[in-house]
Amino acid sequence: MASASARAAICGLYGIVDTSAAPQLRHLDLGRALLQAGVSVLQLRMKDTAPAEQLPILQGLKRAADEAGAELIVNDHVHLAAEVSGVGVHLGQQDMSPRDARAVLGESALIGLSTHNLLQAREAENQGVDYIGYGPVFSSAGKHRGSNDRRPPQPPVGLASLKVVVSAATVPVVAIGGIDLNVLPLLVATGVDAVAVISAISCAEAPVDLARSLHTAFRFGADPARFGPP
Repeated sequence: MASASARAAICGLYGIVDTSAAPQLRHLDLGRALLQAGVSVLQLRMKDTAPAEQLPILQGLKRAADEAGAELIVNDHVHLAAEVSGVGVHLGQQDMSPRDARAVLGESALIGLSTHNLLQAREAENQGVDYIGYGPVFSSAGKHRGSNDRRPPQPPVGLASLKVVVSAATVPVVAIGGIDLNVLPLLVATGVDAVAVISAISCAEAPVDLARSLHTAFRFGADPARFGPP
């Protein structure tokens, strides 16, 4: 299992480096913006890009994350994570199992799994994950899927379901799906450990400012209204 300090990084805003909603952005620039905003974990998410093309971006993000004292995770690709020392992995329900990923990456790797109901969340813990992704909370999960993914979008799980999973979990829980500054207080009230936000940040006029607002409001209980509209 990952160290306690690595698992503690799952707190506040969970940074996702995904430019699918804003292709004018460079992945490295978005990653640096999220680190500048204070996030303690980054996930590189490039659904339609071959691992070989992701590797130099992952290496660049690792240098930036190390400088910031943050954790770095790559989406889906266990063997890509293994090519860059200290990188963890976030898995989907159709990917390699967390237990098999642990065998490849070692005990210190930070490993998470996307889940969509309480049964999946419990099974994730049985598989030895360090944290659970849960959602989509408010909106369909189809927006940021790869172009070759033909599965129907997951329906929203809702706040009540999220609260049940958070209460039952013994590892950190990250909420995802339709989250912005306006709904942040509803998420905080469930006791969730972190929130993942993709398009609201990447499409913002000032991504650093919005990411900092989300992170600060979540971690320190500030009133989101003081930061203005998302």
